[in-house]
Amino acid sequence: MADRSAAALAELLIAGNLQQPTDSLDEVLSGDPPLALWTVCMAARYDRLQPRCLDEAAGWLAGCALKVLQWKDTPVEQGPRPEVFGDRVAAALQVAELAAGLAADRPDVDPPAAFLMGLLHQPAQWLLTSGQQPDGGATPLPRWLTDPQHTAATEVVKLAAGVAAGETPLPDSAGIDPQACRRRAEEGRRRWLAPAGGAASRLPLLAAKLRRLADLENRFQEVVEAEKLEAMAEFAAGAGHEINNPLTVIAGRAQLFLREETDPERRRALALINAQAMRVYEMIADMRLFARPPRPEPKLIDVVELVDGLVESVSPAAAQQEITVCRTGAEGPVQIEVDATQLIVALRAMCQNALDAIGRKGHVEIGVEPGDREVLIRVSDDGPGIPPEQRRHLFDPYYSARQAGRGLGLGLSKSWRIVTNHGGRIDVGSQPGRGTRFTIRLPRTTIAT
Repeated sequence: MADRSAAALAELLIAGNLQQPTDSLDEVLSGDPPLALWTVCMAARYDRLQPRCLDEAAGWLAGCALKVLQWKDTPVEQGPRPEVFGDRVAAALQVAELAAGLAADRPDVDPPAAFLMGLLHQPAQWLLTSGQQPDGGATPLPRWLTDPQHTAATEVVKLAAGVAAGETPLPDSAGIDPQACRRRAEEGRRRWLAPAGGAASRLPLLAAKLRRLADLENRFQEVVEAEKLEAMAEFAAGAGHEINNPLTVIAGRAQLFLREETDPERRRALALINAQAMRVYEMIADMRLFARPPRPEPKLIDVVELVDGLVESVSPAAAQQEITVCRTGAEGPVQIEVDATQLIVALRAMCQNALDAIGRKGHVEIGVEPGDREVLIRVSDDGPGIPPEQRRHLFDPYYSARQAGRGLGLGLSKSWRIVTNHGGRIDVGSQPGRGTRFTIRLPRTTIAT
């Protein structure tokens, strides 16, 4: 990447602004084609994500910056950048601007998407220029870049590349000044080549230190949250037992009077008393289940098959909200020792939480990612996200950020209890306006607690 890009990223990291949507990060990527290419490659590697525009690429980088802006195996070049890189930067910037301009006259092509595709034009040439092989190495290229499907957008980018190379005339209908476009590309080349005190060589160290600090803060918050929920569970167990006694008396007397009552209005009143008492009883049963759940009975299962069954069962209800639910990640069997009945309860509650958060028209993904010692199950949605002030209450029983009476319950609380009883944990990643991701981390072999 350019030194100026590294310096800008360092400022954003130090200021802590990467967790919020920011136009400055879009600007960094738009002026640094190799950094934009690296970002989409990392998004494909970590999350199988295909950004449709620079805004999506910047959003992904914002959420993963501390994790991915660290590298140890590839030494950073010191001194001025070779001119050949500057030439490639200028060519990419010119193609990107021309593609966006040509797309503006076509209703079937989104200009931001055309700009990104133009910026990433001929991606394999970047790796060849830097001495890497396009089919492997530190940054393998995703297939959608190396072998793109023929679409209206790729047609526009091909035309833009031909215009930039002087091989194709610019259409008369295009309101583009090619000379001005070339001048801006050259200015972008000079900015990319300009040194900034070797900022790129220090960026990985800064990211690593800030990542360690963030991990320490997260672990502290996890301990505090776990202790808080344990205290609430103790209270629920004790209070539930004490409340059940008078509740039994109320429900019993209501049923007794109901059998002897003949007046219709009084019968309705007594039936209502009994029904509400039963409702309270069910709430207490949920609280006691949260406080003292049954011990897991782990058996070896295929978690992919389990998730496929969950997707099939929740899809009809989701379709009524115009929400699609799908599974991503591993295709083959992923075996793990868990209590399947309890795990499906936890996942169903998290899916319902995602559906409630989206409301209407959206997408929910349940991803399965196997590891050597643990399995990750990610429940992601493209809903409104979670504000930071609400994050610490997510697993509190009966907490809801929505309006009173809607979505209240023990869903996420039960999910947390089930996962921790299996020796796992739940990580939450969310940005306001950019959706939410719950990541369940379960050990391959469960030690039931």
